[in-house]
Amino acid sequence: MINIHLNGDLVRCPDMRAIKLRLIEKNLKQGRCKFGITEYKCPAWVQYCLEKPQIKQLSYFGRCYLSGCNLCPNHIKRIELGKMDKSFKIDNTVYRKLSSTAHYLVKESKTKTLFITLTFPQFKKKITYNEINIYFSKFMENLRKNYDCGGYIAVREFGKKTHRVHFHILLSIPFVPFIYLNNIWCNCISDICHYSRNALTTDKKTVFIRNPGRALKYVCKYFAKCRGESSKTRLVFMSNNIIQRPKQCNDSIESILKDYKGIFIQQTSDYTTSYRITNTKEFLRFCNNFLYPFFELSDKNEYLYSFPLNTS
Repeated sequence: MINIHLNGDLVRCPDMRAIKLRLIEKNLKQGRCKFGITEYKCPAWVQYCLEKPQIKQLSYFGRCYLSGCNLCPNHIKRIELGKMDKSFKIDNTVYRKLSSTAHYLVKESKTKTLFITLTFPQFKKKITYNEINIYFSKFMENLRKNYDCGGYIAVREFGKKTHRVHFHILLSIPFVPFIYLNNIWCNCISDICHYSRNALTTDKKTVFIRNPGRALKYVCKYFAKCRGESSKTRLVFMSNNIIQRPKQCNDSIESILKDYKGIFIQQTSDYTTSYRITNTKEFLRFCNNFLYPFFELSDKNEYLYSFPLNTS
């Protein structure tokens, strides 16, 4: 099976859905529940049946149906595991999702996409990373409701020298002067930080991302700096309306890539192999000829206006 990602990765991997269906069928034949436990040997199911006076034999009661309730020990175990402290990590799967969604955002945005950095001025009090995430989410919700933000991708990061927390954001939004955006952010965090006219920053060379290929090449290098990092709180934020998941393809990788040059092959695990076109011109041709039609994306983008570079 081949998974096609919008960032251009073609990943050959096992068909997990087919494997799961075969496992369900095997369990049914062998009298096992969805947790893989032989039903007539399960103490909870046996005890439940023995407490029913009308049941003379276990086989009379049919298949076990305790798996979705609190009488099933494995169901309770799964709930307890879900309550454990979670760890968030930017691995290859998350990075592909990030880069594919960035590609989609730039390609399909009705406005120019902006690349900005949100910093935190001097803190007024000690604050947790979870609270920082909450303030960031409030800021993005404000942009969505009141400033028609069409989508965003953000990664929480720490400065190499100062180790201060900040967010790198790629977002699609109609024209708002940068000084206004800065004030909106400062007002959002006014409870925890002092005001700064430079809380929102950007690089003039990359403030506008017009080319989807550039979004992958340049913007994602900022996202990739967090690759491999883990945290007990969220590191990645994406608006639901732009999230791009891979699509499955029945063709062979050889038939898809036979006319392209600069193909990089990486064995990512014992079961998966990733293929990527590294040549810039070939990748652009691959996007236009195969990737965009496959994901049913439009051929043309019209930008409605431009942002001024002068933020004052």
